[in-house]
Amino acid sequence: MIYADHAATTPLDPAARAAMEPYLAEQFGNPSSLYRLGLAGRRAVELARRSIAQCLGCMPEEIYFTSGGSESNTWAVWHAARAALTGPNRGGVLAVSAIEHHSLLGACRSMEPLGCRTVLLRPDGQGILPLEEVERALDRRPALLSVQYANNEVGAIQPIREIAARCRARGVLFHTDAVQAVGHIPLSLAQVDLLSASAHKFGGPKGVGFLYARHGLRPAPLICGGGQEQGVRGGTEPVCAIVGMAAALEAACARREELAARLRRMEEEFRAVLRAGCPEAVFRGPEGAEKLPGLISVTLPGVRAEGMVYRMDMAGVCLSAGAACDQRGRREPSHVLTALGLPPEEAESTLRISFGPSNRPEDGAETARLLLSALRS
Repeated sequence: MIYADHAATTPLDPAARAAMEPYLAEQFGNPSSLYRLGLAGRRAVELARRSIAQCLGCMPEEIYFTSGGSESNTWAVWHAARAALTGPNRGGVLAVSAIEHHSLLGACRSMEPLGCRTVLLRPDGQGILPLEEVERALDRRPALLSVQYANNEVGAIQPIREIAARCRARGVLFHTDAVQAVGHIPLSLAQVDLLSASAHKFGGPKGVGFLYARHGLRPAPLICGGGQEQGVRGGTEPVCAIVGMAAALEAACARREELAARLRRMEEEFRAVLRAGCPEAVFRGPEGAEKLPGLISVTLPGVRAEGMVYRMDMAGVCLSAGAACDQRGRREPSHVLTALGLPPEEAESTLRISFGPSNRPEDGAETARLLLSALRS
């Protein structure tokens, strides 16, 4: 089996598995308890927090553990919306790019009945957000501006440093969904207020992630309860998952450059083989340093992408027709691709291939050959 949808099929990193083992079988104390077993869990959580902070280049107290990227995104939106809704001018604008993850867009829309308004920022045809578009959005004095660090469908990496600087200069809260970026590309936290991450994207366990909130910014509670996570996120911390996430992130950051080079080679070989056998194929998004290594979006004119996913699965290849978390028998074309200007029929003929650490060096060319074979059959 060739796993060409690494976001959904990345196995648990060996370092994460080894770190988690004691907390699955022996050290299972509640980290909020005062007895020794609980205190051991608390120490493990705080060591994990310190490790993650070191990988990101921030302070441990700026890391808040969550259930994953969707919760972190929702929390960031709720924090901004709550401030806007309780301020002297009730209501507020939530400015977000049109190619954000469904969790971010859904969180913004859930705030609209309360008085907020969502404004979509349009990327260019490659998926990059023009800085002029950012400036126009800032003229509206939004309560929040949120831009995905790297897109999950076309791989476009945004100029986050420049966007964050413009937001700080205008006094606008800035959030970035970095779920696809953390552990895979170098990050800049300079002038970023809030950042979301999810462990399973970099080889950690599913169902855990974190929200980074810069020093001095205390997130408004999204989940109420006990005093966990500095009193702003109630619920018993999953020690095992948190420890695994920290170990996976440390391992991912250590091999990041080597893996990126390997993934770019796989991607180049895939593109070369597919172009030679299917000249009409159209690759979407940017190339080179402006995109995530190993992530490919390709349109095959006249081919139903969802049908091709099933045919490739029979051929031993896992790939997708869009975001892995949006595969519930959907009938609408990808909102990311349509925001890039693709007509619905082209969006519905577009496949996403995403290579990761579990792939062999030859998987790029082999995936393209199997895809060409499926196209001819």
